[in-house]
Amino acid sequence: MKCAKLAGMAHDYDYAIIGAGVVGLAIVAELAPRGSVLVIEKEWKFGQGCSSHNSEVVHAGLYYEPGSLKARLCVAGNRLIRDLAREHGFGYSMVGKYVVATSEQETEYLKWLKENAARNSVTDLRWVELDELREQEPCVRAVSALFSPTTGIVDSHGLMSHFKTQAEHSGADFVFNSRVVGIRSLPSASAGGLGGVGYELSVRDSHGDETSITSRIVINSAGLFADDVAALAGLDVRAHGIELHWAKGFYYSVEGSLGLNIRHLIYPVPDPSMKSLGVHATLDLAGGLRFGPTAFYLEKKNEDYSVSNDNLETVASNIARYVPSVKSDGMNAVMAGIRPKLSAPGDPVRDFYIREESDHGFPGFINLVGIESPGLTAAPAIAKMIGQIL
Repeated sequence: MKCAKLAGMAHDYDYAIIGAGVVGLAIVAELAPRGSVLVIEKEWKFGQGCSSHNSEVVHAGLYYEPGSLKARLCVAGNRLIRDLAREHGFGYSMVGKYVVATSEQETEYLKWLKENAARNSVTDLRWVELDELREQEPCVRAVSALFSPTTGIVDSHGLMSHFKTQAEHSGADFVFNSRVVGIRSLPSASAGGLGGVGYELSVRDSHGDETSITSRIVINSAGLFADDVAALAGLDVRAHGIELHWAKGFYYSVEGSLGLNIRHLIYPVPDPSMKSLGVHATLDLAGGLRFGPTAFYLEKKNEDYSVSNDNLETVASNIARYVPSVKSDGMNAVMAGIRPKLSAPGDPVRDFYIREESDHGFPGFINLVGIESPGLTAAPAIAKMIGQIL
């Protein structure tokens, strides 16, 4: 494993990637065959943030605005993950997903969803007869439902390990327990173009020691902290509309969940704000069942993944709308996730921000900000997009 300390590594690179979540790892796997790459990660291991605190769902691309990066990269990423799993053998299952309506008003939303999916080139989303739904998922109550056969689940750590192994085989360097604390544009960068050495990065390790490295290209894939990294480079994140707002949510286990015998992902109709896709039933590759996530904005940025059983009654009542047998006294919060959202509370949903910043005076600096769901699904397609930009 090539995870040397900075002191024993080269200090001049073609590409520096900040953040070793699933998106950063997909990008390094894409770029490592082209030149020297350094990946800088603040945690002790890859994928410790958003990438390991999510539903591990491979989305089909139903919900997102047609033509948006979320829509295009999700649809492409869905196919890429299927192909990668088939070729490399990490855990993946195309279990399928039911989206269920519990009222006639919600059925109107399903009609819109089917049309929206078609505009995103998702043509296999179909209406389900209620007899079929009762046969497949007898514990689910609905007045109408859609089925997405190409929605799946993936071993996110297996996917990330695949990307990291591919990158290491191509010679990429990784440094962990290290933070970028300064980014300085070098004269060749301010002259324009993507050639030459462009940036000097000051990197501080867990002992407080600092080392400088230079890189022709810098890729900011820092997840929850991507706006902070962009600000380090000198970009006015508030003026450019890329200040992040954190939304936290909990996942719940349900006592006696084996008796529910849920075999597919079950999603309710989301709330109109689309802040989240609703508290849904999600499976892992071992067949384990959880419900979640909830979603609430944090007043202050605090990367705290502790859980709470507050508001169990409300959460249970939301789930019971489509799985009536779920009761709060059998529920327990078991995992938390935090999403980096570009939309502030009450604002419309925002698209991914993926941009090479020459127009803002930072040639060769690529920002990936607000990579929330469907970021896991989109990761391999995002990597290919970055490869095309460069």
